[in-house]
Amino acid sequence: MEITIKDLEKDLKSLPTELLQQVSDYVAFLKFKHRQDSNDMRLEDWQKEILDERLLYLEKNPNNTLDFDNTIAELKKKYS
Repeated sequence: MEITIKDLEKDLKSLPTELLQQVSDYVAFLKFKHRQDSNDMRLEDWQKEILDERLLYLEKNPNNTLDFDNTIAELKKKYS
């Protein structure tokens, strides 16, 4: 049996509202994974906004940067 949009809508409507964010996150993950698999590397609008903010910050603060090696070391320290 093939799943239709109506089937998915019915399933979504039956979920408790507190689970909808998790469903939305999973759908975003699936879309991201599909783009990776299809080599479609277009950025989402929210990703472009973050990059624009970072570029603007860099233009305003050109001396407040880390080189690549220090950036990697900071990230490893923070997330390891």
